[in-house]
Amino acid sequence: MARSLTGVAPPRAQEELVANIMAVPAVIGLIAAAVEFFLRASGVAWTSGAGLQLFGTVALTGAALLVGRLSGGALRTTFTLLILLGAALTALAAFFLESTFVLIAMLALLVCWLLFVLIAR
Repeated sequence: MARSLTGVAPPRAQEELVANIMAVPAVIGLIAAAVEFFLRASGVAWTSGAGLQLFGTVALTGAALLVGRLSGGALRTTFTLLILLGAALTALAAFFLESTFVLIAMLALLVCWLLFVLIAR
């Protein structure tokens, strides 16, 4: 990571770092959602709600990895807002499915999203 004369990373590098950190809870949620979708003992295996939760975490993982690589503009703003919407709705689905790990991962992703927005402004 390149540093400026003050020893602080340039804003673009900070944004990419936070976007990569935002992908970590998305991947954790993806793993937890996949386990609940495929494991019969979960009680929600192969249901449409578990599938929706799994699809949401896959989309959030891809969007979190993509948003850090985009330069500022309308497309990046759109993906940033879609991450907010997707994380909130996936957290809601996890709440209704009583999926604690996915819910906690989505709440952590929302905290990372807020950090990303504050850094990228």
